[in-house]
Amino acid sequence: MVGVRACVRRVLVARRACWFVAVLALACQASLSAHAEETVDKIRRTHTLVVAYAPNQFPFVSVEDGQPVGYAIDICNRIADGLRRELRLPQLQVRYLEVDTRSRFDAIADGQADIECGTTTNNAARRNRFAFTIPHFFTTTRMMVRRDSGIRSWRDLRERRVVMVRGTSVVPYAKARDASGLLNIQWVQIDREADAMSMLQQAQVDAYADDDVMLYSYRSMASDPGALVIVGEALSVDPYAMMMRQDPAFKALVDREMVRMISTREIHALYRQWFLAPAGGGRVAMNLPMGYLLRDSFNFPTDKVAQ
Repeated sequence: MVGVRACVRRVLVARRACWFVAVLALACQASLSAHAEETVDKIRRTHTLVVAYAPNQFPFVSVEDGQPVGYAIDICNRIADGLRRELRLPQLQVRYLEVDTRSRFDAIADGQADIECGTTTNNAARRNRFAFTIPHFFTTTRMMVRRDSGIRSWRDLRERRVVMVRGTSVVPYAKARDASGLLNIQWVQIDREADAMSMLQQAQVDAYADDDVMLYSYRSMASDPGALVIVGEALSVDPYAMMMRQDPAFKALVDREMVRMISTREIHALYRQWFLAPAGGGRVAMNLPMGYLLRDSFNFPTDKVAQ
């Protein structure tokens, strides 16, 4: 009798296990089906291109009258125009999805957005998960300090407090300057660029490390730009590029439109509009000429960048 009971018990356990495996398999299949749809097919079905953007990244992205505008947004709007032509979808709509420095990756990976337009760096680690188009900007990691701080190089940060935005590519570059710990730099990570600026101006930190182009942008919007300076030797060369899922068909369409904009010099006009002239919201011109890296890259546009 004991043997029979044990046998019955094993059968019931096996059945439960099979039921659990079957349910898990169905769930996985449903999840895979949700993500199996190619981006172009999704766009054809919905007649919509979903663009992810992070606000407060002027001149790449800012929000005016409730709508995102900027250099990166203008480029993505032209990519949408290219999709309308290539896919013969004149009724294609653009829907914007607001993200932040951390949620932008999930938005693309989970299919909430089709392309992310802003200041995302194309690096080797990210290429393991995502695809990137041809760069639209090159930047480097530097720091902003108060003019009267006496800080002019990374070596001057001994025993100082440095703020960075959590989840950005500058974090490992900046920390590498004190990998040995000899400078005893106190690193502070927060979630918003505006908070970093506030902490710097209120002397709660001694320096704010970020991409230099964004530091110039934030300084131009400060109440007293002359009180702030961007200093420190360049720590990196980072290409900004539009981020997508690893979908070759969709990426080919995006790349083709990027090449068209570059070859016709349309992208140069967009650069002048956003970096050299006063651009919306009553802002003063940044007066930031196109760097030689970006200018030379436009002569031979490619998505292949350094590791």
